[in-house]
Amino acid sequence: MMKAGPFLKWVGGKSQLLTQFYDYYPPDLRNHKIKKYFEPFVGGGAVFFE
Repeated sequence: MMKAGPFLKWVGGKSQLLTQFYDYYPPDLRNHKIKKYFEPFVGGGAVFFE
């Protein structure tokens, strides 16, 4: 299955920072135990699609 990526690219995007953000994710989100995820400020979707 192909992995989805950000659907927009723009200045201020977070794609390059995803590895740094990962350490701050709740453990259940990192382990895929959380089934629903809401991101009210999705922007280009880099964090959402990671």
